This record gives sequence, structure tokens and C-alpha cells, in this order.
Amino acid sequence: MVRAALLLLTLLTATLINAYGQERVCLINSYPIPPAKKLEELVKKKLNERRVLIVKGNCSVRILIGTPAVVESLKGHRDGLNVYTFVLFPEVLGLNRKKNYYGVRIFPLPKRTVLSYFRKSKRRLRPVVVPVSKEMERIAKLYLPRRYFKVVTFREDPSEVFRDLLKYRYVYIFPDPKLLRVVNLLTLLNFGKKNRLVFLTGLPDLSRYGVDFVEKVDYDRLAEELVELATKKRKPKAKVLPCPVER
Repeated sequence: MVRAALLLLTLLTATLINAYGQERVCLINSYPIPPAKKLEELVKKKLNERRVLIVKGNCSVRILIGTPAVVESLKGHRDGLNVYTFVLFPEVLGLNRKKNYYGVRIFPLPKRTVLSYFRKSKRRLRPVVVPVSKEMERIAKLYLPRRYFKVVTFREDPSEVFRDLLKYRYVYIFPDPKLLRVVNLLTLLNFGKKNRLVFLTGLPDLSRYGVDFVEKVDYDRLAEELVELATKKRKPKAKVLPCPVER
């Protein structure tokens, strides 16, 4: 009887593996926010369409949503493939140098957003000023090429650099936690509107605050790219793929 039960279990397991293919994927979402939950559901749907088995452990591939999930994976998971997104600064974590890590950016690089704005608006390309906190200056400069951006730093709030902003017409809003505090952000935007400054960003949530140009993430394409990375044997040369945006 025991042998018969074991045989049946083995046959069922084999049937399940054959039905869903060989990949066993762990889908780990470390962010409870609505955009991350939305992406998680899209990824699940696309994995099911490809008959990929989603498991809780003992997986050959991990799809990681959010910096906490990635940081946790770096502590012990040296084997298998890790595919991630919702990490603002993957280069700062050294993910672009990790052999078994491939990611998709969760916001477009600043240069891409700025060039997209000037192309779509058919305006002449101009220097763009970027207010950032002193704590974020080193990271910001990694992502803001000097050919296009002028970084100005503040210590407590952006009003410290308002005089510098008036030397420019265009302002890029960088994902700086201190800058994105609601009181600081509103102070900056109110000042800008009074002085006819144009605000650009790749952070989709800022569209509700009246930012002039926002490139929004295409979550369906993002989910598709994550699943492609997780299931394709051949991996791209780039370790961090660009953020897919709505056309």
C-alpha cells in the first residue's frame, strides 16, 4: 500500500513537472505598495501562461520585486538565477557586476527622460538643473551625466537652492528621499510654478502633483521582460535592462 502511494506520488510529480516545464520559479515581492502588487499579479499570469511552476522554495530561478528582496537574496543565494526590479539604484548594490543577477529598471534613466521630453516637445535641448540632498549627491552624480545636468545640493530642504534654480528653465526631479518628502516636494513645485519652471521626471507617482512631464512605467511590458529573463536560456549582454515606458 505504501509502495503504491509512493509510486502514485512520483507519477503525479512527474506529470506536474512535464505539464509546467523544467523551471521552478520563486516569486518574491518585498513591497506591499499597489504598483508592486500589480506587477506581481502580472508576472504570475505570464508565468502561468508559459506553464512555469511557481513554488515557495527549492527553485532554480528567483524573481525579486523590491530592494529588500534583493538584499536578502545577496546574503545567501549564490546559486541559481536572480531576476529583479523595483530597485532604484542597482549599480550602488553592485548588481551590474553580479554573475547571476539580471534586472529591469523601475524608472527611466534621467538622460532618457530628458531627451524624450525635448524630442516630443520639439524644443531645443537645454541644460537641466537637479536639486538633490547632500546625502544623495554621490549617487545622483552616477546617474546624471554632466553634459545634460547641473546638480545643486541642499542640506535640509530645496529652498536653499531656489536662487540657483532660477538660472535654468528645466528642473529634473531625482528619486531623492529627502526631496520627495511631501512638504519639500510641494514647496519646490509651488516655487517652480510661480517662476515658470518646467519639471521633468521618470517617477510615475509624481504626475498627481502636476509635474509637467512624466514617463510612466509600462507594467505589462515590465512583467513580460522579467518572465523573459527568467525563462530564456540565453541572457542579454546588459545586466540591467532599461525601464519599459508607456508609449
